[in-house]
Formats: sequence, structure tokens, C-alpha cells
Amino acid sequence: MALVMAGIRADDPNHSTAHHMIEYSDAAPSDKAQVNATTLAEGADTARGNWVEAILSLIESRSAIISLEAKDALGNTLAKLVPLVVCVFCIFATWALVVVATIGGLASATPWKWYQIAFAMAALHLIIALIALIIAKKKKAASFPVTRSEFEKDREWLINLKNRKN
Repeated sequence: MALVMAGIRADDPNHSTAHHMIEYSDAAPSDKAQVNATTLAEGADTARGNWVEAILSLIESRSAIISLEAKDALGNTLAKLVPLVVCVFCIFATWALVVVATIGGLASATPWKWYQIAFAMAALHLIIALIALIIAKKKKAASFPVTRSEFEKDREWLINLKNRKN
């Protein structure tokens, strides 16, 4: 009964415990106790090995699933990323052409030289970039305020629990 509960099947031809039980069944009672103790110890080692194998098998199957899903996720990400990169490139090209056309149009409509207008456009872009940088550096509200609060409460609870045990 204990052997079955430990995960050992007596009908398993690859399992040595079933062989020991049959081979020593005619031994003296004191020998049977020693053989049963040895058999149970071997069974426990085998059961422990079965647990390790089961855990390793579980980890292997989970990692295989994760690998397959990661490949699918990569494909989905690339399917979204490639059009996004093309879109960003087209927007950049459009912006560059608008800047060049503005410089050309202003140069022909005004007495200023094209390179003077180009420097003015560069200065305008630098000012816009500096303003965007200042806005980005301003302190924003902390992300996940409720979660941070809960983690802080958990930390305090663990410290109080540790102090109570000491």
C-alpha cells in the first residue's frame, strides 16, 4: 500500500522494487523487515526521482509553450512594426520636403538668401526641441500610485512581522 502511494507500480517491469518484493518474499520475518525497509527507501528515492522528472517535464513543456508563443509574438510585433517604421520614414521625408519647399518659397519671395532662411529654420527647430525637452523634464505624477502604496504597506507589514518575531 505504501509503495503504491509513493508512486511505485509493482507491475512496472523497469522498476527494481517489484523484483525485490517477489525475490525475497520467502525470507525470514526479520529479513523481510530489512528488505521492506530497503525497498521503501528505494521506493522513496524513486518517487523523489519521479517528482524531479515530473517537475523537469513540466518546466520543459512550459518553456516549449513560451518559446512558441514568443515566436508568434515576434511575428505579430514585426507585422505591426514594419508598417510603423515605413510610416515614420514617410512622415520624416514629408517634413524634410516641406522644410525645403518653405526655404525655397521664402527665398524666391523675399530678398533673403536661401541659406539665411535655412539657418532661421534650424534655429526655430532648435527652440522647439528645447521647449519639448523642458516639458519632458518636468516632474510628472508617479506611475502606478496605488500599486506603490500597496507595496509600501506590504513592506511595513513585513518589517513589523519580523520585529514581532524578534
